[in-house]
Amino acid sequence: MVMKEMDINECLDNSVCPEHSTCLNTKGSYLCPCDAGFTSVDVLCVDIDECSDPELGELCIHGKCMNAIGSYYCKCLEGFWSNGTEMECVDIDECSDSLNSTVCQPYSTCVNVPGSYSCPCNTGFILNGTECQDVDECDDSTGIPCPEHSLCNNTPGSFFCLCSPGYTAIGPHCEDIDECLNKTTCRFDQVCTNSPGAYKCSCPLGYHEEKGACADTNECVNSPCHPLARCWNTPGSFSCHCPMGFAGNGTWCKDVDECITLTKPCHPRALCLNTPGSFVCVCVPGFMKGGCVDLDECVSSTACPEKTFCTNLPGSYTCSCPQSSAICSYTEMKTQPPS
Repeated sequence: MVMKEMDINECLDNSVCPEHSTCLNTKGSYLCPCDAGFTSVDVLCVDIDECSDPELGELCIHGKCMNAIGSYYCKCLEGFWSNGTEMECVDIDECSDSLNSTVCQPYSTCVNVPGSYSCPCNTGFILNGTECQDVDECDDSTGIPCPEHSLCNNTPGSFFCLCSPGYTAIGPHCEDIDECLNKTTCRFDQVCTNSPGAYKCSCPLGYHEEKGACADTNECVNSPCHPLARCWNTPGSFSCHCPMGFAGNGTWCKDVDECITLTKPCHPRALCLNTPGSFVCVCVPGFMKGGCVDLDECVSSTACPEKTFCTNLPGSYTCSCPQSSAICSYTEMKTQPPS
């Protein structure tokens, strides 16, 4: 009868293998391979310093390699954290939703970078110390950003432009509103006058506002005419008229010399004398007014000297002595004008 050999399991004895090794039973023997992170030195398992092994290369990117018994771990730099294995450093996203509400100041945006973050101010804000301060675009020394005829309104981080009263937005510009195109802008008896950004309701020329209506203005109260002219008020206007005997448009009046402008204004035996606004006809000496009838001077007893003869002539008379008269022989015969 052949006896079957029985393998002895040496691994049942805990002292067979050195510390930091694992006993592996084999047929007729056993093995003591060192645990991971250890190496065999003589009969011992000695810790491997992975952090100093050049063959392993850089084990801890963004961290410091720290050796441990049978292993190593990474001590992450600021801004990185271990992903759970402690053998890798992963960037901390400070800008994640769970942190973003507190990591940056108001009116800024969190920007994550490897191992850190930045908080640039949002558009329309500028950093003032540690705060993001609103930029007042409406107080820009280089020029207001709004078009002409508009008002700039600053808002946190921005601004907007509103057209000034009396203007409306046409594309990027503000253009004047012609309020006078609306026939109901002013009263029916008023005149609408448009101006840039505004308008005016006024009474027509020659009228004035009175008790909510346009009333005729009596321009004649202010004596707008020549002192000699008559002022006639008309609805909304007036006219000036020179009196008879004067020429002009009423703002000036000049006497008319009828003795020149009229054809034979007087009797042939009269003289024409111009007067302001008229004229008079004066009969020549020897004729009477009322048709310039000849004056019979011989009717008067004093027309000629005593004992002489008076002879009436058209416009005159003569005194003559009797023939061979000794009384008035010394008197020279002559024609005398009336006294």
